Amino acid sequence: MSNWYEDYLDSWGTHDVDQVAAFFTDDVFYEDTTIKHAATGMEQFRKFVKASFRNVPDARFEFVRGHSDDAGYSIEWIMHPMGVAGASVGRLRDGKICENRDYWNGAAYTIPNA
Repeated sequence: MSNWYEDYLDSWGTHDVDQVAAFFTDDVFYEDTTIKHAATGMEQFRKFVKASFRNVPDARFEFVRGHSDDAGYSIEWIMHPMGVAGASVGRLRDGKICENRDYWNGAAYTIPNA
């Protein structure tokens, strides 16, 4: 499997909900553990992505390292311009993300409006 996760991280910097959503299954489960937010299904996920763009408009993700196989993945990243390190861990189905959990250092940055 190619390094699709670099393209995935880049998609968050586009402010294009469709571009981000293209990496996910319609029945996605997405959890940001730091802010204790979870979205189930594409409709909730799209709302979460829009809120993320609004709350952290300058965010972009630097890829550090990652691993994936047919069943799952892990990605380490740094969220800029804040310099906050984090990781995404999840499961894949038919080449798309069906489950994702983000873990990052909430003490290093407080998201406005969250």
